[in-house]
Amino acid sequence: KQWYQRRVRGIDKNCYYPYFKAMVEGIAAVPGYVRGVNLRAAPYDFRYGANSPVGKDLINDLKLLVEDTYQKTGNKPVSIIAHSMGNLYMIEFFKTVSTAWKKQHIKRYITISGVFGGSVKSIRALVSGEIESIPRVLVNANAVRAFQRTFQSIYWLLPRKEVFSKDEILVYTPDRNYTAHQLGELLTDANFPEGADVLKSIEGSDTFVEPGVDVYCIHGSDIPTAAQFRWRPGYFPDYQPDQIDGPGDGTVNQPSLELCRKFKRLKAYRIYPGIKEGEHMQILLNPRVIEYVTQILNSTSTGQDERVLHF
Repeated sequence: KQWYQRRVRGIDKNCYYPYFKAMVEGIAAVPGYVRGVNLRAAPYDFRYGANSPVGKDLINDLKLLVEDTYQKTGNKPVSIIAHSMGNLYMIEFFKTVSTAWKKQHIKRYITISGVFGGSVKSIRALVSGEIESIPRVLVNANAVRAFQRTFQSIYWLLPRKEVFSKDEILVYTPDRNYTAHQLGELLTDANFPEGADVLKSIEGSDTFVEPGVDVYCIHGSDIPTAAQFRWRPGYFPDYQPDQIDGPGDGTVNQPSLELCRKFKRLKAYRIYPGIKEGEHMQILLNPRVIEYVTQILNSTSTGQDERVLHF
């Protein structure tokens, strides 16, 4: 369990690349919170989707963790904070528990930078390899692509039909164009029919559903985010495409982030625009976001109060 606590604070054991570190420290500073008792972590192997054996084990373990925390704190309902793909795991988790169980065990669900509708950025990873932040002279994109294609999670993160319409073109190639409804065809045309089979294997875990608990939604905005890719003649699929940006948090597209507004029990909705405030990873280090999360955790309000605020 102590290993889990370290890993959620930082991606590496020394926290040179901080993840939840600032958030954990901010919450731990609030009187009443004790690490390992009522401040606990549930990290996961981000290579896998929820319907994989690894993902199913995580969901089962998460239920046990919530129940154990509930009991150790005097039968107090638990607040859950999830970031990025962790929110897709939470949606799958809520599918597996009853309304009565949620009412008894869950106080609130705080979603940060939720990739509820997928991310256009993941398309490039599967077609040509995602090397956006790595100098091309240092890495072979095709080698990276072969590695990334083994990650079931990247298929799980592809743009979803709930957000991207049949008429919205996401991929342009010299021979044809593709929408979010044609991603299997795209992978087949990219000489990777196995990818289309993986897509079929995640059916059922790519459906957006109501979590059935009180929700607080937080995300960034107004940051250039991959919205379309255009492959020049001779470039598809083995060379990098041109990227056309749209609004988002630098990783997740705005419509995908905003899908949380459809939750029936949305209590509050906050947007932090700009790279310093709301970038997909930077948002976890934002002192104002951390302060807001601690305010939510200390709140006893249960009334319906949706607030759409920009900070």
